[in-house]
Amino acid sequence: MAPEEVVAALAAWSVRLVQFNGVVAARIGVGTTELQCLYELARHGPATPGTLAARVNLTTGAASRMVERLHAAGHVHRVPDPADRRRVLIEPDPATLRRIAALYDPLNARLAAELAGVDDAVLARMATFLAAAEQRTEDMIRELSSAASPRAASRAGRPRRGAPPR
Repeated sequence: MAPEEVVAALAAWSVRLVQFNGVVAARIGVGTTELQCLYELARHGPATPGTLAARVNLTTGAASRMVERLHAAGHVHRVPDPADRRRVLIEPDPATLRRIAALYDPLNARLAAELAGVDDAVLARMATFLAAAEQRTEDMIRELSSAASPRAASRAGRPRRGAPPR
């Protein structure tokens, strides 16, 4: 199998995974970005709103609104940062994480069953590839996010209304 075929298969799976995430998010009554936030908190532990913003690729204002929605629904708690009591950390609600895990566990078990009997060296190579794929994707998110949007770029060359041409 050619590398391009593997990448195409991974892309096809990622579309289904996005759809599955949408179903899980709907089941617990949040949006997909909120679900991503809960995943990041479960994976990395409590974080500041600013750190969460970076992890889910939101502005700090949008992340603050997201945290407020999650807090109002009881999915996260605000706790003092033990390293700096002036800062607040956001931590996931354990009951919410258990509900989410109950929805993902059957899929994870099925995927693990697909890997049963695969040689440890092959599994290690797959894990290395997936970690690299995650990093390359994150790199591209940052690159595309930092580039001016086409709309902003087209406005950049035009003078503002009422402004003299340059």
